[in-house]
Amino acid sequence: MKERISSYKLSAQLKAEIGVSRWKNRSLDIPFSLPSFSKLGTTKEKIPYKKISVALGVFALIISAYIGVMKTYEFAKLKSAKAQEQKLQAYNDYVDNLRSEIEKEATDAYSFQALSQKYIKEGNGEKALAAAQMAVQKDPIWRDGFLNLGHVYMTLNQFEKAKDALQSALERDPTCGQAHYFMYLVLDELNEKTLAKEEYAKANIFGFETQYGG
Repeated sequence: MKERISSYKLSAQLKAEIGVSRWKNRSLDIPFSLPSFSKLGTTKEKIPYKKISVALGVFALIISAYIGVMKTYEFAKLKSAKAQEQKLQAYNDYVDNLRSEIEKEATDAYSFQALSQKYIKEGNGEKALAAAQMAVQKDPIWRDGFLNLGHVYMTLNQFEKAKDALQSALERDPTCGQAHYFMYLVLDELNEKTLAKEEYAKANIFGFETQYGG
């Protein structure tokens, strides 16, 4: 029996299977372990909570200050608008009272015009202007009403408004030499020299007076 065992030869297939089995067993004996992440240097960095807190606090203060400034600005703006509205209302009330006084002294466009010239001579520009405006309101097609209004604006150094009033007078009568003369004076004040010369030439053609209002 012993001789049989010692003389027994393994087949090639069996030898191959035994060899693979041994290799597998040896491979399982190899010591293997996962590396420690702490040894690789992957440590957590500290978050600067204190710095972030300070930055957020500063940002909050800036926003708060900005809101405060905007509220102050809006309040001042509203207050200014209210003050302007009150001034305008007070002025309108004053003009209404002024007109009421003037209406006691005049009834039609001609008397209002004469009254405005009277106020000019007295040095009361506000009453003169109110009376002149009332004259053109009474008769909006009357040339001399706008001529007189332009003259009143000239005495008050309101040359743009004087120009508009005189233009209205010339639209109603392009041959009015007095309106052309006044327009010449107004355009000269507005530094419109070329147009001023043209108006002066027209005034000479149609005739004018250097004194107005008697």
